[in-house]
Amino acid sequence: MLSEKELSRYSRQIVFPFLGKKGQERLKESKVSVLGLGGVGCAASLYLAAAGVNLRLIDRDLVELNNLQRQILYSEEDVGKPKALAAKQSLEGKNSDIEIEAVIEDFNPSTAENLVRDVDLVVDGTDNFEARYLLNDVCVKQGVPFFYGAAIGAKGVLTFISPGETACFTCIFPNPPKPGSIETCEVAGVMGPSPGVVGVLEAVESIKYLAGFGSNLKNRLIYLDLLEASFDEIRVLRNKNCRTCVKREFIFLERREKGKYVTSLCGLNAYQVSPTINLKLNLADFSKKISRNPDVRVQEASNEILKLLFEGKEVVVFKSGRIIVKNVGSEERAVSIASRIIGF
Repeated sequence: MLSEKELSRYSRQIVFPFLGKKGQERLKESKVSVLGLGGVGCAASLYLAAAGVNLRLIDRDLVELNNLQRQILYSEEDVGKPKALAAKQSLEGKNSDIEIEAVIEDFNPSTAENLVRDVDLVVDGTDNFEARYLLNDVCVKQGVPFFYGAAIGAKGVLTFISPGETACFTCIFPNPPKPGSIETCEVAGVMGPSPGVVGVLEAVESIKYLAGFGSNLKNRLIYLDLLEASFDEIRVLRNKNCRTCVKREFIFLERREKGKYVTSLCGLNAYQVSPTINLKLNLADFSKKISRNPDVRVQEASNEILKLLFEGKEVVVFKSGRIIVKNVGSEERAVSIASRIIGF
C-alpha cells in the first residue's frame, strides 16, 4: 500500500519497531479532525501531517499578528487569512502525500455532527469549555474517540476519551466553570511552547492509537507544569450516573434554537453571529450587491471571506453566512449590524 516515495519519506518511522510498515499503512488509512488551529492544534497538525495522517482542519477564525508567537503553522504573510486555509497550505508544503481538508466553520450544535463524521479520531484544539462539552456530546453520541488538550501560561492538561470505554469529559468535569472563574490567555498570558507541548503530546498519543501500539491515556489525566518541569497524573473514573455517556443526555448538542447563535470571541473584542443553517453565499455576487451601499466599504473579497467596513466597524462575512463584528461593545450591537448585512 505504500509507494516508494512513502517508504522513503517515512523510513525512520517504519524502522521504529513498535510501528513498522503495518503501522504506517494504518496511519495512511486514517483521518483525524483537528478542531481549532491555535497553539495546540497547530502543533498537533504539524506532527500528524508529517507522520502521514489525513486531516480535516477546522477553525472559524482568521490569523492575527499576536497568534504568531505560538501558532507555528502561520507566517506574517498569513495575517488576515482564514486559519484553516493557511494551515492547509503550510502542511501541504510539508507533505503532499496526504489528504488535507480545510473547513472554515464555526463548531456549534448545527455543524458539530458533520464536522466529526467519518473520522477515526478528533484532536481538541478549542479554547473554551462550551466547545469541549459540545465536542464531548457529539463524540459520545457518534462513538468517536478524542483527545482533550488545553494550555495556558506554562501549564497544560491532556487526556484520551473513548466513548463507552473511559470516563468522558462530563465525568471528569461535571459542571462548566462559572463565568470569569477561568483565566484566559489574555489575562494569564501563555508561554509560546506551552500549547506546543500539549499539541505534540496529542500527536504522539494519536499516532500510537491509530497505528495500534503502546499504552494510552485512557482514564488518565496528565497535568503539565513547565515552570517546574513536572508531569503529574490523576486517575479518573467513569461516573455511573453521568448525564452524557451513561444517560445519553446531550444537552450541549441539543441547543438547536431557531435563528442564530451569538458567541463572544476571546481576546478579539468581537462577536460572532452564525445562522443555524449554512446559507451557502456566493461571496462574489454578495460583494457586488453590498458595495452599492455607500455606508459599506469592501476591503477584501474572495471565495471564502468578505471583509467590510460598516458604520466604522470591521465585519467579516463567511460563505456560510457566519459574521464576525469587531470592536463592538455589546452582543445586541453585533446582532444589529449582522442582521442589517444578512437578514437572519
